[in-house]
Amino acid sequence: MAHALFVAFHYPPEASSSGVLRTLKYTRYLGDHGWRVTVVTPRADAYEVTDAALEAQVPSAVRVVRTPYLNTKRHLSIRGRHPALLAVPDGWIGWWPWGVAAGRRIFARDPFDLVYSTSPHATAHLIAQSLARRHRRPSVVDFRDPWYEDPPEPGTTRLQQWAAARLERAVVRRAARVVASTDRLRAQLRSRYAEEPEAKFAAIANGFDEADFAQLPPRHAGRSEELLIVHAGSLNGVFRDPRPVLASLRRETDRGRIALDRIRLRFLGGGAFAESPEVARSIAEHGLTGRIDFVGRVSYERALAEISAADMLLLLQASPDTADLVPAKLFEYLRAGRPVLAVVHEGATGETLAEVAGGWAVDPRDEEGLGRALASGYEARTRGRLHELAARPERLERFSRRRLAAELASHLDAVLREARA
Repeated sequence: MAHALFVAFHYPPEASSSGVLRTLKYTRYLGDHGWRVTVVTPRADAYEVTDAALEAQVPSAVRVVRTPYLNTKRHLSIRGRHPALLAVPDGWIGWWPWGVAAGRRIFARDPFDLVYSTSPHATAHLIAQSLARRHRRPSVVDFRDPWYEDPPEPGTTRLQQWAAARLERAVVRRAARVVASTDRLRAQLRSRYAEEPEAKFAAIANGFDEADFAQLPPRHAGRSEELLIVHAGSLNGVFRDPRPVLASLRRETDRGRIALDRIRLRFLGGGAFAESPEVARSIAEHGLTGRIDFVGRVSYERALAEISAADMLLLLQASPDTADLVPAKLFEYLRAGRPVLAVVHEGATGETLAEVAGGWAVDPRDEEGLGRALASGYEARTRGRLHELAARPERLERFSRRRLAAELASHLDAVLREARA
């Protein structure tokens, strides 16, 4: 079997980011396509949130090498401050020396045929490029999110923005393949590096793993009369703000389109913003006290069970810099067989929902559109026809994690053939 070295910051037991699933599932299924994998990743104490059940999914054939690290903010700050130079390209640059050293030791014992890296965090790409150059191996870089953004994310310093542009260019130029998580992000990268061969750029979507749903308990009969809407994941006041939904729900109840005592919203792992005065004030102002449940962070398995027990699913991701992205959560929502209300700006998520006919994509500023979606879901639930609004399974087949791993394997195979030629 060919041997791929994966460099990934987010890898089980890390559980704060859905990006961990993309890499986990690749390593879980690449063995079916002639690739064995060694993963270089930080020690588990680097992660603030972990899930042992996710780590249990790592196949025994996958070797995981955990390394020491330094985190700029955690280890090098003085009174909460540190020089911006020590966080280029990100706060995990202190992982670089140990990641490179681990890769060199692996190569000495068991040479790898190529190096694959995934971001965020971008430090993973720098580790991979160092190893690829030293050992004369091709590299494949995976962008789950953009690295260089214009305009930059809030809090980005001029130095970090300048470095992001130059380091990304260097990584892309040296890579044999550049894989993006959406067609839109691929097009963005292709346009930025038009001098590079078009065949260098590929898109592989996020998806769902059928195996994760196979063990879920069956949905209970004797359902409540309430329409249950579930949101899984953190909330914030910037681009995952539930308040427009709360306001629209109040308007629809005032218009008589929704009975307030027959609807319930449930938020899983909402974080600090879910408990903030702003959200509490919105709930009280709209008379929704007692209609909304906030649950702390739950395991991945529990989250899948919760979304599978819902009637509708809520996705909040509305900001200009996420318009070209589709969160992995959407595909799990769709696989759960529930219609999705995606509160997003026009972009890749809305296009995916339209492609599979799995619900509604509504801008948070579109008050009437949000109201219509909520009222439509409520009416369909009342008539026993809510299932008709969910995506049909045959439209989701191409987002199976097994199938997506096969796509990645085809790119790895091509890169290896080119390198040997």
